[in-house]
Amino acid sequence: MQTFLGKTADHLFHTHGMEELKDIAVVMPSQRGILYLKKELAIRGDRPFLSPSFFTIEEFALQMTDSVLEDPIDLLMEAYACFKEVDSKVDFDRFVTWGQMMLKDFDTLDLYLVDPSALFSFLSEAKSIERWGQEYGQDHADEWITANTQAYFKLYDSLLEVYIRLKSRLESKGTTYRGLAYRKLVELLEAGKSLGFKQIYFVGFNALSKSEETIIRLLLRENVAQTLWDADEYYAKSKHHRAGNWLKTYANPADPAYLSRGPFHWMGRDLLEKPKEVEIVGLANPSAQIFVALEQIRAWQTEHGDLEQVALVLGDESLLDSLLPYLGEFKDRLNITMGYSLKKSQVFSLMEMWWSLVPLEKYPVSLVKALKEHPLMNSVKLPAWKETDLYLSQVPSGGTIFISSSSTFEDCLKALIRLLTDILYKTDKDDWDAESQAILQALTVLDKLEEIAQANPFISVKSGQALCKQMVQQQKMTFEGAEKRSLHVMGLLETRTLDFDRVIVLSLNEGSLPGTRKRESLIPVDIANMAAFSLPTFTQADAVTSYHFYRLLQRPKEVMLVYVQNDSSSAEVSRFIRQIRYDWAKKNPHLNLREPAVKFSSDEVSNPEITLRIEKTPELIAEIKDVLARRGLSPSSVAMFASCSLKYYFSQIVNLQQEKQRDDEMGADVFGTWVHKVLELLDKQMIASGGYEDGLNVAQKKALIEPLLAKAMEEIKEREGNFEVEKGFNYVLQEVAKTLLGTYFDQSAAWYQERIQLLAVEEEVNTVLSIPVGTEMWPIKMKGRIDRLDLKGGSVLRIVDYKTGKVVKKDVDAGDSLADTLRDEELKAKLFQLWMYKFLVTKELQKAPSERKEFLQGLEVDRISIEPGIISFRNFDEKVLSSPLEFTEGESVSDFIQESEKLVQYWVKSLVSTDQAFEKTVNIDQCTYCDFTAICHRNV
Repeated sequence: MQTFLGKTADHLFHTHGMEELKDIAVVMPSQRGILYLKKELAIRGDRPFLSPSFFTIEEFALQMTDSVLEDPIDLLMEAYACFKEVDSKVDFDRFVTWGQMMLKDFDTLDLYLVDPSALFSFLSEAKSIERWGQEYGQDHADEWITANTQAYFKLYDSLLEVYIRLKSRLESKGTTYRGLAYRKLVELLEAGKSLGFKQIYFVGFNALSKSEETIIRLLLRENVAQTLWDADEYYAKSKHHRAGNWLKTYANPADPAYLSRGPFHWMGRDLLEKPKEVEIVGLANPSAQIFVALEQIRAWQTEHGDLEQVALVLGDESLLDSLLPYLGEFKDRLNITMGYSLKKSQVFSLMEMWWSLVPLEKYPVSLVKALKEHPLMNSVKLPAWKETDLYLSQVPSGGTIFISSSSTFEDCLKALIRLLTDILYKTDKDDWDAESQAILQALTVLDKLEEIAQANPFISVKSGQALCKQMVQQQKMTFEGAEKRSLHVMGLLETRTLDFDRVIVLSLNEGSLPGTRKRESLIPVDIANMAAFSLPTFTQADAVTSYHFYRLLQRPKEVMLVYVQNDSSSAEVSRFIRQIRYDWAKKNPHLNLREPAVKFSSDEVSNPEITLRIEKTPELIAEIKDVLARRGLSPSSVAMFASCSLKYYFSQIVNLQQEKQRDDEMGADVFGTWVHKVLELLDKQMIASGGYEDGLNVAQKKALIEPLLAKAMEEIKEREGNFEVEKGFNYVLQEVAKTLLGTYFDQSAAWYQERIQLLAVEEEVNTVLSIPVGTEMWPIKMKGRIDRLDLKGGSVLRIVDYKTGKVVKKDVDAGDSLADTLRDEELKAKLFQLWMYKFLVTKELQKAPSERKEFLQGLEVDRISIEPGIISFRNFDEKVLSSPLEFTEGESVSDFIQESEKLVQYWVKSLVSTDQAFEKTVNIDQCTYCDFTAICHRNV
């Protein structure tokens, strides 16, 4: 295979000979292309020789204009200084969020030689009103002008002056940015500047900006330049193919945009005539692409050896993280050309955690705990705290983390630099790894920021933090390649001018290849598209990607193209796949296109689900007996056993409990406890003042909501943690609690005509049953905690359970048979809870009045009925949710107790049955919020 760079090297040797090469310059799109062209030239030389001068297009513009590229952070600060001169009210905290975008627009204007005066005047208020009126057919478009639009226009009115001032500042310093260097080179060439080379070759370009086109055209006119293109007739001579958008004009001698001196070099027909094996593979998930690609590389290596050039191109560059662990087997031929972003490193996550803590007046325990658990913080000592603390009670002064809340951005940087330096110095030289290198690279950025902070004390901690994050995440670490580089892992852009024997492209989906249509610019897209300016938009970006993709396919013998598509995914197959199927395959008769179905062998499954069964040995059954006698059966424990017997084993028998995680924001469990405590306090207050519901009217109850919420939080803080409820999400939850409680008081007042007497609040009721198990009688403790017990109309004993979550009628529907429903494997936990409450209270009422719980002693058993029910705070329309809890219609109390004891016996026998081990549930939805998924190795 003759590569494009090989052909270029032959052309240079043939045209100039070995002796003249030193007098020419070669300009290319990338350093990588330069490296490989140098190798091609070296191969062709039979003795040492002086090579041409090589430049990227950016290096060429800088050197030919004697300019130095301004540091990105310094450029931003210079731009801010200019803006401050134009508008003294501009705030750096706001500027830092869009300043980079403004600089990018300035760069684009210069790259495309746009007259900034014309563009920015077109964006003025008067021109915009005129344009809007024409577009929308209104004579008085100025009616749309508001305070916000005036601020919008003021920004654009300032941009021209900022551009002029920034250009002047940089010229006085002898520095520049890319686009400005290109514009300056155009001006110098138009003024007749000689660049000092006999010939300048522009090699492997495609979508040139207007300044790049002008530079080349001016040099062609002076007969000191030549262009070498890598084009193919398949797209360059097609009217509709976007890959040829630029080349079809560059290659046409009749077009004013023709960019060649003499014949056009080169236009091939590889895509139309060369034999190619192309395989298109669709997979159900992104990670599977990696394994398919690696298997193909192994197959090629076995068949063709490891000297052939193979490219693995990642359309979605985030796949590199998942790919890296599997590349070790190819280390002797591996060349990873993509940089590894510092954003994915541990030091970046540490810095994000650190910035969330400084500078603060109080330090949340949750944030300090997360920082302590960070892998890089092993050598750093942090103060201790109590589990119930929301904030650190004692904060050490000074140091690298706990710094004064009045600290400046510079102070923060000094502390962060000390922290990272300390971590680095404590790293043994034998443990120096990629993370250590990442810390070193991050420190380089922080040192630069410290210089900036010293020179610009107005930078606040907030804007400085945003600036720090922007700068660090732009950094990339490079990989060291093997000496024999024949397997290249790269992004599509990095393939420019390079050719390979075999190619694999992953993530050929819309949004990856081509990329998303994301445009970050202060210049509206309709203005950018105007013929007077012709600035690039996403349409041009798609065409550029199309060229790189099809150029990559020109010379390989074999190509594998992989995309992700399944029924549940929104990923759409790339338009490039469709073009290959319906266009390229028809135009190249030597193209063998296959779309095999990929199946993964079950023998190769590396992570089968681990089977975990706990058999019920005599020793374990003895433990169960002890648990039932001591801890007993509760509605929650039976529901747990019914949903997942292994979870019951871990929780009730082994007594495993997950460590309670303290957080600044209360979860649903704490919110429910908080609301329950408010209702408990209110009910106790009503009991103390006479015991009747109407002892307080609705207005009085609602007036108590706020003070009771505060008191409830005080009472639960020791167990649940002390939460700040006046800010953040906790404030939202507090408002939700107020609304729910207020709505409950409003609506419940109209639910009944009868008078309601409160008897008890948050009371535990229990009983002990003797249940036959084998030849023994086991004592089984039955227990439950009742939220509220009241008497409605003097004859209905209500057992009320409050739920802050949503409960609906079907959750407590007994169906055709209460006995069968309460024995079902898919147990209705809330119905079971209501049954148990009724059973426990019924058992208590069977005692002599003097032996009962005090709140039940005055009741006449024969004159009351028992009605357990649930009040759902997410479903007030159902009032009190209940169900007829009878095993048979009209049953006696003794019949109810007898059937209930049979039910208890059923569940006890299920617990101890040796025919059924403790094992995982088959319903994986039950695992979503389970504390024990890590133990049973179930990923949800």
